[in-house]
Amino acid sequence: MRLQLTSGTPRGFANPPRRIRRSGACAALAAAVLLATSPAAPVRAENSVTVRGAYFREASTRVIQPVVEIQKDLPNGFEIGAAYLLDAITSASVAAGTANDAIFTELRNAVALGVGKTWNRLHSSIGYSYSTESDYWSHNIYGSTAYRFWGDSATVGASAGISFDGAWPRNRTPNCPGALTDMVCKLRQYFGSAGYTQVWTPTFVTYVGAELEYLDGYQASLYRAVPNLGFEVVPSTRLREIATARAAYYVPSSSTGFQLQYRYYHDSWDIDAHMIEGRVFQSLTRDLELRASYRYYTQTPSYFWCDWMAFPGCYGANATLYTSDPKLQHVHTSMPEVKLTWDAYRLRGVPFFGWFSEGSFSVSYAYYIQNTTFGNAHLLQMGYTLPY
Repeated sequence: MRLQLTSGTPRGFANPPRRIRRSGACAALAAAVLLATSPAAPVRAENSVTVRGAYFREASTRVIQPVVEIQKDLPNGFEIGAAYLLDAITSASVAAGTANDAIFTELRNAVALGVGKTWNRLHSSIGYSYSTESDYWSHNIYGSTAYRFWGDSATVGASAGISFDGAWPRNRTPNCPGALTDMVCKLRQYFGSAGYTQVWTPTFVTYVGAELEYLDGYQASLYRAVPNLGFEVVPSTRLREIATARAAYYVPSSSTGFQLQYRYYHDSWDIDAHMIEGRVFQSLTRDLELRASYRYYTQTPSYFWCDWMAFPGCYGANATLYTSDPKLQHVHTSMPEVKLTWDAYRLRGVPFFGWFSEGSFSVSYAYYIQNTTFGNAHLLQMGYTLPY
């Protein structure tokens, strides 16, 4: 069961970025890290408590994000999960709602609850998440199901959901339908996915999947403006189509795991995007694992994007759609990352620290390189998982 804390956050509503257990001793574990994250491949809960913290830093934005997750198996094939996330975002940006380029701090709270049930080869789950800020809220309802067959060597899964979002700007009447009555810009999102997982050998697993998402409502930024035209205006509907392929391979003789993922994205705003990511897992010792990864992403601009900074009059006085969002231009990013995971069993018998001996610690660092005006960024994450 996969709890979702951020899937309902609309990309147009805000500017700040919202965006292992133990070493793989066999191919199933090496592939699980990759395949269990798919929305079309739900998995059984593990009895565990996980505490993670992330620190994201770019030129004008700092994000501190603590997360707590709890998973619990219950009798008769049931499982439950709960999660809490806090985003503490400190930024200096006019687009974030301040009158000038002053520093401000925004807090986002998110909670998620989920329940799942397994009947022999069939697994289903439902969940709900809620996210809120001072000028934004989101409700998410989603469900998923998966069926294993061919001697548990294949799994077909599907998921679907709906989210209801609302946002309201500070100190002005928003320019969106219905704002004059309740002062809220609303967005509704419908999303679904389907996928297929195949275990070819004890050391090789693949996954293919497709996702579809339809957005209807206000999708512009509440605060981003285009000179001489006012606050940005973008289409009120958007259809997103995504195709994904993943593979995982494990080499027992060297305790090495390989993962490769490709993701293609297209939407009705004429944005085409490609993402490819490779990961290598290496057991360094019995209790220490190293993961090295690299991700590359590139996209074309939306059909209504115009570089008004380079060509101030490119939109023209009669333009009906206009934006200054850097994320809608031609974008290319890359992100190398290194992660260490340590099983803490060596702490058994050590005063005080022995309390942590049954869990595992992880720390990772990534450098996010992008061509937009947001600039490059650093991402540091630390976590601890305790099974029970």
